[in-house]
Amino acid sequence: MASSRQMGVLKHASSGRTVVLAADSIVGRGPRCTLHLADPAASHNHASISWNGSRWEARDLGSTNGTFVDGEALRPKEREILSQGNVLRFGADAEQWELVDGRGPVVLARSTSTADVRAAEDGQLVLPDAANVVLSIVEDSEGHWFVETIEGSRRPARDAEQITVAGETWELLVPPTSPVAGTYKARTSLTLNTLSLRFHVSRNQEHVSVDIVHGDEVMSLGERTVFDALLQLARERLKDAAAGALPDEEQGWYDLEALTRDLHVDEKVLNTTICRVRKAFGKVGVERPAGIVERRRRELRIGTSRVEVLES
Repeated sequence: MASSRQMGVLKHASSGRTVVLAADSIVGRGPRCTLHLADPAASHNHASISWNGSRWEARDLGSTNGTFVDGEALRPKEREILSQGNVLRFGADAEQWELVDGRGPVVLARSTSTADVRAAEDGQLVLPDAANVVLSIVEDSEGHWFVETIEGSRRPARDAEQITVAGETWELLVPPTSPVAGTYKARTSLTLNTLSLRFHVSRNQEHVSVDIVHGDEVMSLGERTVFDALLQLARERLKDAAAGALPDEEQGWYDLEALTRDLHVDEKVLNTTICRVRKAFGKVGVERPAGIVERRRRELRIGTSRVEVLES
């Protein structure tokens, strides 16, 4: 099963360095270039690489020494459609880069103080880091990106907006919504709308494993302690569904304080747990896996109603 890992990646031919492309990337020696070149043969703003909604395309910005795709020079301002495996050269041979992943762009966060760039992976980008989740930028089922706080507030992410987290300011580079950006469909899509979850729980409740059921295929995510929280949310949704008193959109919501109390963890640990659960689903190819845990103000729920819990 293909993983929905980060997309749009250039790899330097000799050093092996990789750079994740923003939807609109400038290449050159300028300090704010997405792909910063060191070779003096490259111009300040040498070229652009942009996502047109379905493919990446390169354009020379009137550079002194030219931009080349597989050895062929681009005319200034000409747009050249790129394919995975194309090798781009910016000026001299020292700046040769291969497009090793041609899929669409994801959200990037660039530090305004250090120029460090973080890329969303498996449908989520957490800040300041996965060990201390204060804020998440997550992708929904329709390809829209949202800023999600640990308190449960959620709003659309805006391109070029600045967010300060733990004393550090980050600029968000948010791609336009695209049905193919960041996805790879080698088989029937594995989404939260097409899968079911099967929980296996030991009699003493100390061991929890999860299977993803997708048609005739069963994929085991194994046993992980982070699945304890997902199990708690699954049981809440099953309980509300069985009661039948609430509409589907209101079933399964769990108060944040009650959940931390029932799991015997604090909010920091719970937020890290949610990050790891989403990552586990993304690694096996679930598209836009952030939706496995839904959030609203001070409440959470599991993102699918198709769950069963088996105890042994």
